[in-house]
Amino acid sequence: MAVPANAASLTASGATFSSWAFMDRRTGIVSGSANFTSGRNTIESMIKPWIVSDYLRRLTENNTQPTQQVLNELTLMIVDSNDPMAEKYYQLGGADAVVKRLMSICKLPNLKLVSEKWSFTEFTAQDVINYDVCLTDGRAAGPTWTNWVLDTMRHVRGTVSQQISGAVEGGRWGIIDALPDAVAAETSIKNGFTSYKDGWHVNCMAINKDWIMVIMMRRYGNLAGAAQACTTLAKAFVVAPQ
Repeated sequence: MAVPANAASLTASGATFSSWAFMDRRTGIVSGSANFTSGRNTIESMIKPWIVSDYLRRLTENNTQPTQQVLNELTLMIVDSNDPMAEKYYQLGGADAVVKRLMSICKLPNLKLVSEKWSFTEFTAQDVINYDVCLTDGRAAGPTWTNWVLDTMRHVRGTVSQQISGAVEGGRWGIIDALPDAVAAETSIKNGFTSYKDGWHVNCMAINKDWIMVIMMRRYGNLAGAAQACTTLAKAFVVAPQ
């Protein structure tokens, strides 16, 4: 993955709002759309890896190990985007306190918090890059659980059409579909998506050992169209192996 020459003109196709950011982890350089530091979108399920990480880190801080049942539930929160599990652990963590710790620990003071509504938290694309760095460097889950969280994110499953219930929401689409198989296998992902009056709020993020990418949009139509818009934009960053 690399920033293409026409990056400044790239947008999510058909979107009424579009923002993206790309970080080269080898250099630390972040590139993005003109509004990547200012344009906000509701984060939706993209915040779930934080809810998982925050819970596991706090257990470790209290010298406590999660039970297998807890790990199973946290896994479902990520791989199936299970909303009831997200709400359960959000409440166990103190609800608004979970987002406030995200803001403090990951140094994201400009997030817009909506009380008791984790999915309504508003991020810019730059905020998501900083959030992803926090997931990878151990601040979020702590050294004991960081690799577990990132590996679980590699196993997100379900197609865009498999929105079975609030507990089983297919989420393996978007940026991941633009990647060669070998790259996809080593890439952690989490998408966020909900339909509103102003269209679908859709976010796609991917974390690789060499790069991080996020695409955020609001788009009328259907989820499949938004998912394809993520894929199409991400394909512009895919370069052939040298």
